[in-house]
Amino acid sequence: MTANSSKDAIRIQAEQGDPVAQYEWARHLAWGKGRAKQTDEAAQWFAAALDQFRPAAERGEALGLLNLGKMLEHGHGSPKDPAQAADLYRRAADQGNAEAQYRLGHLYEYGDGVKQDFDAAMTWYTLSAAQDDKNAQIKVELREQYLKGLELAEQGHQHAQYQLGRMYEYGMGVLKNEQEAAVWYRRAAEQSELKSQQRLGQILEDGAGVPQDPEQAVKYYRMMAEQLREQAEKKDAQAQYDLGRLYERGRGVDESNDIALQWFLRAAKNGNPQAQYRLGRLYSDGKLVGQDAAAAAKWFRQSVRLN
Repeated sequence: MTANSSKDAIRIQAEQGDPVAQYEWARHLAWGKGRAKQTDEAAQWFAAALDQFRPAAERGEALGLLNLGKMLEHGHGSPKDPAQAADLYRRAADQGNAEAQYRLGHLYEYGDGVKQDFDAAMTWYTLSAAQDDKNAQIKVELREQYLKGLELAEQGHQHAQYQLGRMYEYGMGVLKNEQEAAVWYRRAAEQSELKSQQRLGQILEDGAGVPQDPEQAVKYYRMMAEQLREQAEKKDAQAQYDLGRLYERGRGVDESNDIALQWFLRAAKNGNPQAQYRLGRLYSDGKLVGQDAAAAAKWFRQSVRLN
């Protein structure tokens, strides 16, 4: 079934009075997916869906509670009210509705309409995952990865420490905590973990969740540059490209377009597609080198060539 035929099917179901289809068709119109936004018509379909979801919710039907909750959570067809959405989800979740259990877990994870409580979120995610809700299963799997990673990280495994830093930085399997992310990146960086040195340098440079500290940022960029130079001299193409980027940006080394270009060329000739694409962009834009359409095309072709 094509995307257009799928949309047509939803529209037909909506016109036949299916409230779920009415809601989905309203969302399609409101966001203009594949067409111009039609907010007035979307509002009419939201209202039609709401007229059916609300009585069903008042009767205590799980699907009515769930769908009315979604409309209130996102402010579709009515003012946004995540607290009321949480109450509706809970009532549907208590009836065993897997999607409502997932949605309630989501609200607890992010503290939207309820007090943030990661343990409560995982409780609901686990119940939902047991009923094969894919989104909930991802949440549970991330939590399991976090717990395994934590055990290894505390034992001193640098790659586990880096992964733990990422999980804290982006809130994967654990509440987002940039300060805790910096702690684990630092532990890995001191063990010469390159990606952690880069991330910690960036965090300290930007002051993302930690006090801004340009001097410390430079320290970790320099550690990274020293390792990359050693690997680059051994013809490691990825290290050559990464070192070129450091010279281009002046991170951990004195900024130098000439040296950056030298490393990009060495990496590109060694088959690194990132370096090949970067050279294509440089020649196309006329940065670091003179503008050269033929050279740009050559390197763009190289970057996408199948081996």
